Amino acid sequence: MKKNLLFVIVTLLAAVSLCMAQTQSSSAGGNVAQKIIDNSRATWEAYKSRNASTIKEYTAEDYASYGLTGPSDLKQDIASITDKSLTIEAYTIDDPKVTMATKDVAILRYKNDLKGTAQGKPLKPAYVTEVWVNRGGKWLIVSYQETPL
Repeated sequence: MKKNLLFVIVTLLAAVSLCMAQTQSSSAGGNVAQKIIDNSRATWEAYKSRNASTIKEYTAEDYASYGLTGPSDLKQDIASITDKSLTIEAYTIDDPKVTMATKDVAILRYKNDLKGTAQGKPLKPAYVTEVWVNRGGKWLIVSYQETPL
């Protein structure tokens, strides 16, 4: 009987410890998730206001984008706001979801209702996937993908 009671107590303590660890992990992940969403919003604001220095602040040098207008990189994206071939009037980040692939890699998915033009054509709503990496304590976007609605 004492062995069974000891087994029950040890099992209960293990279960409580596991639950507490998961709760702490979720809280930390929640803070990172909000940071990623905030960074994405700041990046969109930088594109909207044509602020190249802020775009560079949030974007990794090895960044690649696959948008509705085709592939691009950081240099091409900066050129598109400088020459005004890309104009963002409004955007949304609807129903954002962040998945932590590792402690230093986050995947952000959301629906984006873009208003503006790219190469003279109106922008369209899309599902978006962004990959963010933590490099030296700073979260940077390395990949951006749009899928039209």
